[in-house]
This record gives sequence, C-alpha cells and structure tokens, in this order.
Amino acid sequence: MEFAEKIKQYRAHNNWTQQEVATKLGVSRKTISSWENGRSYPDIFMLVQLSDLYQISLDDLLREDHEMINNYKQEHASLAKQDRIFTISYLCNVVISLYFLWRALFGTGMINQLPPLGRLLAGVVVGLLSVNVYFLLSKADWKNQNRFTQVGSILTFIVVTALLIKLDFTSFSGTAYGIGAGFGRGFVVALSAMSIVEVIWLYPQFRQRRNR
Repeated sequence: MEFAEKIKQYRAHNNWTQQEVATKLGVSRKTISSWENGRSYPDIFMLVQLSDLYQISLDDLLREDHEMINNYKQEHASLAKQDRIFTISYLCNVVISLYFLWRALFGTGMINQLPPLGRLLAGVVVGLLSVNVYFLLSKADWKNQNRFTQVGSILTFIVVTALLIKLDFTSFSGTAYGIGAGFGRGFVVALSAMSIVEVIWLYPQFRQRRNR
C-alpha cells in the first residue's frame, strides 16, 4: 500500500478531517490533501510528526512505497550537496576575511611587491573570494534565525564597518579621482565587514552542516 493511501486510512480510522489533522501538525489543509493524493511528500520532520500522530512506526509508513523512498534518497543527496557547497564557501570566506583584516592593518604592500603576473593572479583570487562573500550570503538561512542573531549581525556589521573605516580610510581630495577612490574604498570596507560578519554569525550553520 502506498504512503498516500496509508495516511488517508489512518486519518479515517481516527475519525479526523483533513483540517483537524492540519491543525494538529501546524500545516494547511491543502498540504494534507496533497500528501493524501500523492502530489507531494512531507519532509523528514513532518514524517516523524505523522508517525507520532497516528502512533505508527516510520517503517510501516514507508514500507512498500518505493517511489517515496527514492524521493527521500534524492532529497538527502541534494541536501548533502548543499551542505558541502556551504561548508566550502564558508571556509573560503574565512580566507578572504583574513585578507581583508591584513589589508586594513598593513595595507597592500606585500601584493604590490609581487611581479606583474603574481599581482594579476592575486587579484583574480581576491576577486573570486570577494564574489564568494555574496554567494555565501545567498546560501545562508537567515530567515529562520532568531532575533538575537539578526540584531547581532546588524550591530556587528555597523561596528566592524566603523573600525575598518578608521583603519582603512585616508583623506582624499574632492576631485573626480579622489571621489572615485573614496567610493572604491567604501565598497571594500563594506565587503570586508560583510565577510567578517558571515564568519562570526554563520559559524553555527557551518558547524551544523559540516556535522550533518
């Protein structure tokens, strides 16, 4: 018997409507209807909730429904891939954050002393790592973070930006070149602050995904 038919029978056995089950699980009635008609499957968390609600083992719920088992295998593989990508992106962000801190404290003298090809390669690496700052931001789960993390991230960004401005900014003229240089430095400071914020506040997600 397929999963959809099973949960439909278990609900009928308890004399519950789809709306009653939806209320107990904290989802919409349409979601329950979609599960019972085989249009979609619950995630692992909701599958455990269904098992507890109907007092039946997960093995009994999943047995014989090979399509659903394959669906969960594919979902697990997809999540594992996303976790690997996030982990690598986070570690790359740590590297660029260290570079930005070094740049703010000691300048770019070391890179400027490299031969032309070395400066070119260094610029390419820094550019790719800088793009990764935005990539990591898009992969982070910010919406499900608590208020403390959200407020803390914003405050950290403000404080780090202020410190980097003090370290990195020098006076510049009001000429077009000076204004352009100021905007360029401002962009680097904002990027630097963002990368450092990600290192600090995304570490719990990094640790969770690395160990999952």
